Amino acid sequence: MRSGRIRIQREPVRLPEDILKCVGYVCEQSHSDAMGVYGNAWATGFFVSLPCELEELLEHRMHYFVTAKHVVNDLKDRDIFITANKKTEGTTSNFSVLEHRFWTHPTDPNADVAVIQVGIDPTADVISVALEDFGVLSRLREWRIGIGDDIHAVGLFSAVPGDSSNTPIVRCGNIAMMPPEPIQTELGYTDAYLVEARSIGGMSGSPIFVRPTIQQRVKSTDGKNIWVYYSGAGETLLGMVQGHWDIREEDINKPSFVHDRKRGVNYGIAVVVPAFKIYETLYSQALIQMRREQEKQILKRTVPGSDSAKEDQTTMTKDDFEAALRKVSRKIDAKKK
Repeated sequence: MRSGRIRIQREPVRLPEDILKCVGYVCEQSHSDAMGVYGNAWATGFFVSLPCELEELLEHRMHYFVTAKHVVNDLKDRDIFITANKKTEGTTSNFSVLEHRFWTHPTDPNADVAVIQVGIDPTADVISVALEDFGVLSRLREWRIGIGDDIHAVGLFSAVPGDSSNTPIVRCGNIAMMPPEPIQTELGYTDAYLVEARSIGGMSGSPIFVRPTIQQRVKSTDGKNIWVYYSGAGETLLGMVQGHWDIREEDINKPSFVHDRKRGVNYGIAVVVPAFKIYETLYSQALIQMRREQEKQILKRTVPGSDSAKEDQTTMTKDDFEAALRKVSRKIDAKKK
């Protein structure tokens, strides 16, 4: 403290291992054999988990894989698969897809988000982001998160994806802008955040986490009470990387411009799909109805003829739940066809 001034010096903080384990890679299949499928990694995605609604299933959760909609559209005519690291060594792509369809935002066609329900491979070293850790607007207000707060993006570095295992890269920065109204992106006007962090090829679909801001009142040397701010502990999901903000070089000094992902000047600003847009997609009416039907069918299969499934639920393991969910989902999918 000098002349009544206070400096808060922040040292780099290592990210929790859980954050590194939530990501998976979106790959284009080149060939397959009895050992599995193979192909190059194109982009990033991450796993999230939602609690079941029925009281008898509250100890169990359903899982989804989240990525950018433009990634899915770019690969729509190709065979794709998801990979993640295994608990032992190597990678696995043995994620059961409960319905071969990516769901997008129910009301905002410009929201760059796509989700697909999956069953987690028990050998995968995956820790899904819990719905309770989503940075919805109420949580952002509670954590005092805003412009300047530190962010961390975890995703694919396409130049070094890893041979025997997936090797994620972490990009650090800060929140640069949180507009109160929609901004124009390549897909059109939509709610989006801007962060000061370079986005590179392969980072599309990467989760971005932010630490809370601690606000504390201290006394300066002249006896006045002043506020100081510094990063607190914990992480919440701010959103997902859509891509970097860039323009054509000849348009740099123009008051209006058109984004150009292929031949642009990277401003060092990345566009972020807010976590609440992912939340709204996961809780679209269609997905809510699907999960409710799945839960009802799971209870019938696991506790047939029982009026109190809750008493018998302790015998249903996580693997039992996942197996029942896969069977029910195939049945629901067959009905739709």
